[in-house]
Amino acid sequence: MSERRGWAGAVMAVAVFGAVVHVAGVSPAGAATLRLINRDGSGEGFNDPTPASPVGGNTGTTIGEQRLIAFQRAVDLWAEQLDSPVEIRISATFDPLPCSSATVTLGMAGPASVFRDFAGAPLANTYYPSALADRLAGVDLGPDEDDIEATFNSRFGTTCTFPAGWYYGLDASPTGDDSDMVTVVLHELGHGFGFLSLVDVNDGSRFDNRDDVFLTFLLDDRSGATLSSMTNAQRRSAIVATTHLKWFGEQVVAASGRVDSGADASGRVEMYAPAEPEEGSSVSHWSDDLFPNELMEAFFTQPIHDVGLAAEALRDIGWSAPAACQADCDGNRQVTINELVSAVRIALGEALVSTCTAVDVDNSGTVAINELIGAVDRAIGGCDAPGQ
Repeated sequence: MSERRGWAGAVMAVAVFGAVVHVAGVSPAGAATLRLINRDGSGEGFNDPTPASPVGGNTGTTIGEQRLIAFQRAVDLWAEQLDSPVEIRISATFDPLPCSSATVTLGMAGPASVFRDFAGAPLANTYYPSALADRLAGVDLGPDEDDIEATFNSRFGTTCTFPAGWYYGLDASPTGDDSDMVTVVLHELGHGFGFLSLVDVNDGSRFDNRDDVFLTFLLDDRSGATLSSMTNAQRRSAIVATTHLKWFGEQVVAASGRVDSGADASGRVEMYAPAEPEEGSSVSHWSDDLFPNELMEAFFTQPIHDVGLAAEALRDIGWSAPAACQADCDGNRQVTINELVSAVRIALGEALVSTCTAVDVDNSGTVAINELIGAVDRAIGGCDAPGQ
């Protein structure tokens, strides 16, 4: 198709907080708790009562219900990637966004607030998105507000003339040219968790004349200078330096072998830097040169239910993955009967440890009785129960 569908993506935070002095708390590692908050009014958006037939594993019987189920699937996928002792609140609505016969904005999201100089901040005088700041501080720095605000296009597939619509199935198999909602929500939540810079792409100035943490991992490979060390004019030049604006964070570099193109010999990955800056898109997305396609590229290309290199980028800026869960062979943070059977078979010598390395907690190459007991505890109590 010649039409272009994008995500407005990197939305500027609406509140700013500095010099926060909360004392960090200590909490056990575990998957993050993400709470979806439906902010739509009666009869609209997520509450749309229009009847709909179940599709692609989505059992909802109204459009609103299917939207909520698809959104929740994306939330659950992100929860498997993140570790935080503080609940992350995600505010979501369906509202009219730009849409025409040739272009459409699918959605937009970003942190509701940014914080700097809080207890636990790795970098001084640097802004962190709300959910990440809470995680690093160990407490909720904005207890009276949501952490992420997301909006999706209610015109798409209804009153807009763009030749496609929303697909609410959970199987990543949209009909025709429809856009997969799970993919779009995954992408937008990535921005909310911090895959965005607050830099002004038109003049290169930093937000509040301070770094944001995302910016500190970007450089111009023509000079090797980081964006945080540049003048506004130098940053403006880097922002439009197609193929030269790179992410150099350690986690992404180590994982860059997963892409066949879009990374240089040093493992630094290209960012989206078109010759004419695009607000909400430039800098805050991977380059569209990456192949295979990545979730956090600037335009919807295909259904993607894997957060890809965005997970490593978020870990570069301060997020952690949930602690490994004993006997969780497939990494979905649930220990099933089949996984317990695998653990027993390994303990009896009927299967190799490589069948499920997660059960061998002490990396001894064998599975002892205490490790089997731990596996049963995880199956009963869950991966994030105390004691894990």
